[in-house]
Amino acid sequence: MLVGAGEAITSGDERRGFVVAVAVFLCWAGAVLVWAHRRPVDQAASLLIAAVDIAGITALTFLSGGGVSQVRIAYTLVPITLAFRFRPTLTAAGGLAVVVAYLAQALSHPSVWDGDAWRFVAVQAGFLLWVAAATAALAQVLARRTGQVAALADQSRHLLADALGAEERERQTLAETLHDTALQNLLAARHDLEEVAETTDSPALARAEATISGTARQLRDVVTQLHPLILEQAGLEAALSAVAAGAGQRGGFRVHVDHRAPDRHPQDRLALSAARELLTNAAKHSRARNVWVRCTEDHGDLVLEVADDGVGVDAARLASRLVDGHIGLAAQRVRIEGAGGVLTVSGSEGGGTTATVRLPGAP
Repeated sequence: MLVGAGEAITSGDERRGFVVAVAVFLCWAGAVLVWAHRRPVDQAASLLIAAVDIAGITALTFLSGGGVSQVRIAYTLVPITLAFRFRPTLTAAGGLAVVVAYLAQALSHPSVWDGDAWRFVAVQAGFLLWVAAATAALAQVLARRTGQVAALADQSRHLLADALGAEERERQTLAETLHDTALQNLLAARHDLEEVAETTDSPALARAEATISGTARQLRDVVTQLHPLILEQAGLEAALSAVAAGAGQRGGFRVHVDHRAPDRHPQDRLALSAARELLTNAAKHSRARNVWVRCTEDHGDLVLEVADDGVGVDAARLASRLVDGHIGLAAQRVRIEGAGGVLTVSGSEGGGTTATVRLPGAP
């Protein structure tokens, strides 16, 4: 479109110069797109890109007719794009820079002295000035709403932290109650049976003792799952190893734990909860031979990965599990995203499943 507009207005050397400028500008735009796709663009780089864009539009406008060129419309895109990235002051400064650039090229172009062209230039400058003011106002609205969203997100994180804290306290209370009452009663009953078995040889007593011993072991596992004291006493690596070992016994697979993160992290409780749920799913559904649990730290974020070599899973099966009432994974996703983290699950039929949890450094 720019080339067509330029060729309709220009001729001869001006046309050739315009085409060259368009080619250079397109190369620049392509390079910027590749750069933005491969790495984040910070504020300084964004301002530099905007400045080069203004310079390029100015050159194209000057080469295709000056202040009356159709290419002048491209000036309006600059403050609009700035409004979505910067605060109002920078957006307003960019809009004023556009007005100055347009006037500079228009007043230096010979066409400004043709008839009433100067009036046209004045009107266009006024229009660009209005666009600058409007986009600055838009930036103000966006900044206010961004602040509100950030405040709501912060409140959500605090509420989640309070909810997790309350849940942990309830789990701890229940675990202590089971340990101090039911488990101790079972151990006392087993001790009594052992004393009776010393004087009485009865198969029923042996079966009763075996049943009580098995129930005591199950109750210990439940107490550990309710409140993993090992996390507080020995850290995340030991807690992950214990949870993984229990899941491996239930699921009949080998578990390989690779822990390369700090044992103490602001999100270690949530990471352990997610690992427990993912390993439970693997034990129930994967039919895997091996499960790998990797925990690393990446720029302050805690990254947990649970992968298996089982039957795999696809999106349709995940959705059907939610419909059937298997909401454990969905609940974990809500908790992780509420804490500012991300949970992703990928896999294919027969190719195993990989679940990755990334949690930020602060709850």
